[in-house]
Amino acid sequence: MKYFPFKPRPYQEEVIDKIAGNIDVKNICLHAPTGFGKTAVILSSLIPRMLRGFKVIWAVRTGNETDRPVEEFRRIVEKYGLKLFGISYRGKRDMCLLAEKYGEEYDYSDVSYMCSILKENCKYYLKFKEMFNPSEYLSLGSLKYSEIYSLGKNLNMCPYYIQRSLAQYSTLISLSYNYIVDAKLEWSIRPLIRFRRAILVVDEAHNLQNLELNSDTVTLGTVRRARREAEEYKAEEIVSMLNYVEERMLEIYSRIGEGEDASFNPENLIRDSDRQFLLEAERLGELVRRRKFERGIRPRSSLHHFAKFMLKALSNIEVEGVAFIAEREENNLRLNLWDMRASEILGGRWPLFRKCIFCSGALEPIDAFAETVGLKNYMEIKVPNIYGRENIKVYIATGLSTRGEDLSDEMAGRYVETAKRFLARVKVNSAIFTASYRVQEKLLQYGLKSEAEGLGYKVFLEERGMSGPESNRILEMFKRGGVNEPSLLVAPIGGRFAEGADFPGEELQAILLAGIPFQRPTTRVKLYIEYYEKLYGEEKGKLYAYIIPAFKRAAQALGRAVRSLEDKAVLILADNRYIGYLHFLPEYVREWYRRIYYRRIGEIEVPWEES
Repeated sequence: MKYFPFKPRPYQEEVIDKIAGNIDVKNICLHAPTGFGKTAVILSSLIPRMLRGFKVIWAVRTGNETDRPVEEFRRIVEKYGLKLFGISYRGKRDMCLLAEKYGEEYDYSDVSYMCSILKENCKYYLKFKEMFNPSEYLSLGSLKYSEIYSLGKNLNMCPYYIQRSLAQYSTLISLSYNYIVDAKLEWSIRPLIRFRRAILVVDEAHNLQNLELNSDTVTLGTVRRARREAEEYKAEEIVSMLNYVEERMLEIYSRIGEGEDASFNPENLIRDSDRQFLLEAERLGELVRRRKFERGIRPRSSLHHFAKFMLKALSNIEVEGVAFIAEREENNLRLNLWDMRASEILGGRWPLFRKCIFCSGALEPIDAFAETVGLKNYMEIKVPNIYGRENIKVYIATGLSTRGEDLSDEMAGRYVETAKRFLARVKVNSAIFTASYRVQEKLLQYGLKSEAEGLGYKVFLEERGMSGPESNRILEMFKRGGVNEPSLLVAPIGGRFAEGADFPGEELQAILLAGIPFQRPTTRVKLYIEYYEKLYGEEKGKLYAYIIPAFKRAAQALGRAVRSLEDKAVLILADNRYIGYLHFLPEYVREWYRRIYYRRIGEIEVPWEES
């Protein structure tokens, strides 16, 4: 029996059968276009295992995405009258009633720290211990985290511990990647679920290669704030240590140009005689956190952060795959401990589960994906192109390229001319996704914004360092655009709008990719390529570390306008070089693209005129 809640569309039943017939013996990599219905298909294929007592852990990239699997699961359970229960699971930051009064100021680590201090006397936790009855919740059917939170709040009972208890009864648990791939957070979920009796589903799995699981960062500001904390407590040895660290950081700063980076050796930041004070600094930082919290101040300590960073850095100096990168940015110096060992770290996680399913619309080439995340014993399932050619128009514009360190004045002018012709033709909510912030800034300098406004577009920009709330505000205003006053979004490929945002229907219908998002050959990029060349050989190393990630970012950007079978979109890949890399692009691009000289962009077909 297929537990599928909708009328099956092409390829859905075949994929359900393939997953159901193979999941007991192999891990599965499912590459399927956006709009295929991956969530419902995978859940339907796994229902027979759930009925036999196995659990499904559904891992998503961010906490905001945890509800969707539960919604689909609830639909299946209700349609077929199944006695199965599921929840979406969130961290303390989202589930603590005490944290409400602090708003967005407190992050996960702050709330976790607060809970560790107050838990045993917290009225919400005590009410949970005294009064919680799981049957009252299980009878309600599968629950999203917001529903658990509301129920707990109404009863003055801790929502975080309610969900932890419900997790033990859940057949489906939807949560953030971090609980699965980060061993430091594993303690939170592992006691609730027997991993060997669980099938792990990793959604949008193409993001795994870029996870920086053990990475950390400090800045000149961190060191200066740490020194002020040490001075307040009259810790003279620690103050002296931090003075020396700041001097060494300023030396590094003077050697690096603005926006540039370089490798550094953590041992050169600190005197041998000062190493003994790092543990003392960590303890003093913990005291600072406690005292701040007692005064009602956010329990942050730069001293604690700096000490943890240095202890970790010094212990990882000889570790292959860990790099130390200094970046000069906006008159500040950022020191990064960067762990590149995705394959090694992640490869140790997958065998913990009965089997794993990895799904995305950007998994290809699957052999490269599997190798970079340490996956073995897997089978591939590839869903063919499901879109209609009449709905998606794809062009590769020639006479354009962002090749080179800097975009020439002539080429910037060509791109702005192309964008003007493109926007004049489509007259709908559109996006120009640029190869980098540098390219974006050059196009704006050459009049992109004013040209678009002259055509009646309201222009919205993604800027460096934009906060989450600000980006959400920009996104909502962009989406309000329409036929009479269309919106234009200008943002870098790989940014929060080109990769993480969702634009269903007419919210975004036309996209121009201004260049290919190859990363600049910085020290960080060179070290990444060198490390991958050591792992996979020279040819594969550059392919895995540099080339494939660029085209995954490009594919993700194009996919913002192609979210369902009904969507109509015009897609322009504006760079000569896309022709040579077609095998890394989505199937609909490979099958349907047409070449067009940039000066003829005004002649492109638009599907909404043909209907």
